[in-house]
Amino acid sequence: MDKVIQKQGRPWWQWAIALVVACAVIWFVYQAISNASVRTARVPLNQLIISNVQMGTLEDVVSVRGTVQPLNSVFLDAVNGGVVERIFVEEGAFVEAGQPLLQLSNTSLRLSVAGNDTAITEQLNNLTNIANGLETTQLSTEREIINLEYRIITLERQMRRQQELVAERLISQENFDVIIDDLEFNRRLLANTEARQALEDRIRQDRQLQIAQQIEKLEENLALSQSSFESLLVRAPITGQLTSMPVQIGESKINGERLGQIDVVNQYKIAAQVDEFYVSRVAPGQSARFQLAGSNYSVVVDKVYPEITSGLFTVDLIFDTDVPENLRRGQTLQLELVLGSPQETLLLPVGSFVQETGGNWVFVLDDAGENAYRRDISVGRRNNRFIEVRDGLSAGERVITSGYGAIAEADRVQLSQ
Repeated sequence: MDKVIQKQGRPWWQWAIALVVACAVIWFVYQAISNASVRTARVPLNQLIISNVQMGTLEDVVSVRGTVQPLNSVFLDAVNGGVVERIFVEEGAFVEAGQPLLQLSNTSLRLSVAGNDTAITEQLNNLTNIANGLETTQLSTEREIINLEYRIITLERQMRRQQELVAERLISQENFDVIIDDLEFNRRLLANTEARQALEDRIRQDRQLQIAQQIEKLEENLALSQSSFESLLVRAPITGQLTSMPVQIGESKINGERLGQIDVVNQYKIAAQVDEFYVSRVAPGQSARFQLAGSNYSVVVDKVYPEITSGLFTVDLIFDTDVPENLRRGQTLQLELVLGSPQETLLLPVGSFVQETGGNWVFVLDDAGENAYRRDISVGRRNNRFIEVRDGLSAGERVITSGYGAIAEADRVQLSQ
């Protein structure tokens, strides 16, 4: 009789091994899927710069490069064009205010000035004749009044003498009436002449005021016409050094064309280019320092130009102490511009990564140092060595601070030996 043989179950240890294998497979599949969804870049460790985030004192300065320029410069332009006839001084010479520099010639301008002078002189003569005519009229009216007053005095004297004779009937009443009528006529004529004199005085005063204004304008025009001709002789407007005058004898210059430049000697400023990142933090009155020939000097921001070109804006700095003796025009200086007082804060060393990220994100290494992950951060002030970290990083973390050109699109960087 056959005996039923029952199938033996698998030992528990086999089930345990199977479970471990299944978990391992699932973990490897998950890692493969996870890695496939993360943009990863592999970079040799020796090609990267790794920096530590640390607490420290941030000296709020920025390093800028400046160029020594004259504090005051005056440009020479051709007020009226012409041909260069003579050159009295050479470039680099020291000149005094009013000293002749060069002579231009312009035949058309000469003829035009001569014509203007003739026309203006004729108008001045006409106005002078009108003014003299008004004065003559005034004198003539005054003479009439003097004659009438004398005639009235004479008639009044005759009237008093003949009044007694009429009473004694020594002269006729008709002759006496003639004297009275003549006296009344002259009195009325005198009143009329005096009224005419008052009217003439008002007209003459208004007209003389107009003539004076017209003469003043004509004299100004005459002086302007003569000065336009005199401007052909170019003179130094200030005392200084003639640093530029690129002209040649026989060369033709048009109106407004640049002829040269005069700089005030021993007075300098420094024109510095500053990154636009600091445009809201730079203001007149801030100080800067630099070293020259082993000595320290300080300057003060005098003017901030708002225009930004190629990511830079310009500031003018002037000396608040003695100007170095060995300073030269066009010399380049390295300055440290002070933006604020030092403060204790979280610092990240400056690196090339700032150019690609603007300091908005970085790659942070994990604890093992085998991978670096992209992380958003918030930064504040900076100088030429450190950036202030306000959020996103902690002291002791390690950050890739070299350039991100090849890994900018990655989310993770695998570091290989």
